[in-house]
Amino acid sequence: MKIRFAVFALVAAAVVSVRAQQAPTVRALTEPWPEVVKVQGIEIVHVLKGVYMLAGGGGNIAVQVGDEGVALVDSGDKGQTDNILAAVRKIGGNKPLRYLISTTADADHIAGSDGVVKAAGGIAGPQGGAAGRPANAGIYTVTHENTLNRMITGSPALPPLTGEALPESSFFTPRKDFYANGEPVVLLHAPKAHTDGDVMVWFRGSDVIATGDVFRTDSYPHIDPARGGTLQGELDALNAVLDITVPERNQMGGTRVIPGHGRICNEADVLEYRDMLTIIRDRVRDMVKKNMTFDQVKAANPALEYDALYGKQKDWTGEMFLDLVYKELAAANKAAAPAPAAKKR
Repeated sequence: MKIRFAVFALVAAAVVSVRAQQAPTVRALTEPWPEVVKVQGIEIVHVLKGVYMLAGGGGNIAVQVGDEGVALVDSGDKGQTDNILAAVRKIGGNKPLRYLISTTADADHIAGSDGVVKAAGGIAGPQGGAAGRPANAGIYTVTHENTLNRMITGSPALPPLTGEALPESSFFTPRKDFYANGEPVVLLHAPKAHTDGDVMVWFRGSDVIATGDVFRTDSYPHIDPARGGTLQGELDALNAVLDITVPERNQMGGTRVIPGHGRICNEADVLEYRDMLTIIRDRVRDMVKKNMTFDQVKAANPALEYDALYGKQKDWTGEMFLDLVYKELAAANKAAAPAPAAKKR
């Protein structure tokens, strides 16, 4: 009798153990596909917990909603502010706009900042808004110092920002953090990536990272050397994202990543993108060491299997990206070459 009871207990324990192991897989298989709601041309996709992604108004916008109000990562392109605010109201109702974080000085990410700040009632009082404005009213705006300087200078795509359209706060350290809507919000500076002022935003409690244009799924990274961007800095930034992301099961799920452009991703997507850039870099670097010209490198087509996915944009083709990689690696190779020995007299 005791033996039968022991066998029964072992079988029951095994069944419970198997069910416990299978449960996550079942949840993953039966989890519904994220619903996409469209408001005035802006697609709203729920990411995790209180974080959403808005697409269609320029660069992707991350929206965090909680008891305190609404936090926005970027403000969208010129002429899209009303549409974006309508989408935000669809998510957060009449909750106040409390935070605006700018990831870059690119027009498609920040041209709507003035309209967002006005809709929020101006810059928040404690951060130095208009005289007489009540404390805790208005919106807190922040970016990296390098990006702020470029907003002040302007660009061909966007005139200089002025007044309250400029972020009230900036930082120059590797990271900055604050608490919003019940969770830590960590701003990570990605030096010398897309530009030298890129900001990635980590909603630590929600387990979501908004990368800005450091990572995108629709093209090769738009690295801008004139603004301090480099391929190596891009790889460093992607590795920083990989250090934070944690997959749930079989390298899928878990931490969600909102790219600057494209679909919602997880760690595996970022890893694939990082590996793609690493493979192209290594191939081109080997050719550079053989003193091959750019025309010879282009003929060898070191990005052949990736161009169909990432090299089809008219303003940023695979050839344009390859040219950037070649120039950066050729300069690095030249700098690393030993100086010629002095001739003996």
